[in-house]
Amino acid sequence: MSTLTVRKNFNFEKELVDKASTIIKEKNKNFTEVLTHYFQAIIKDPLLIDAIEEKAKKRTGGFIGMLDGKVGTQDYKDMHKDYHENIS
Repeated sequence: MSTLTVRKNFNFEKELVDKASTIIKEKNKNFTEVLTHYFQAIIKDPLLIDAIEEKAKKRTGGFIGMLDGKVGTQDYKDMHKDYHENIS
């Protein structure tokens, strides 16, 4: 996997940059402007980092990827309790 080095210890995957650059160009923005907006947004709302990380790690394609966002976050005990309440 090839990387692009902007400065020491500031590396990006080349493939990610290429894909992102096409989207950025469609919006008539540049990379510096996008990063500036990102930093401004996380200063105003730090929870955006969690949302962005979740979106970035979300699987696409395949059977498991199809279930993303469909299964829920309920733990086993609550699911077990709900199931038994619904069958009685």
